[in-house]
Amino acid sequence: MFTAASVLGTGRSSGTFLDLMRQRRHVHSRVGARNWTLQRNLQKPMHWTETFRTPTWTDYLRLNHRLTEVDKELDERVFQLHAAETPPQMTLSIERPTSSARKPEHSAFRHPRH
Repeated sequence: MFTAASVLGTGRSSGTFLDLMRQRRHVHSRVGARNWTLQRNLQKPMHWTETFRTPTWTDYLRLNHRLTEVDKELDERVFQLHAAETPPQMTLSIERPTSSARKPEHSAFRHPRH
């Protein structure tokens, strides 16, 4: 599973920001993103984190190629509300299972001993 997260800092226009993020959620869902969320940082209320998942890295790359010009304009409108001096931070992660992907060497089926 592949996860993308962006941290945005907003100014006082949080109503406009939330409206745009609702539209962004719809766009990302349409082009293949799953489990889209928007979280507000309680220690820094002006900081918001958007996350979504795609099954694979390839799906993430496809998602970006499916965006229309109108979708990209929406992204620009969201980024214009970003109030911090530095650009929004993006983090890309790959979920790694903690269990071994390999099957055990011995099988549950055992030949009877003679």
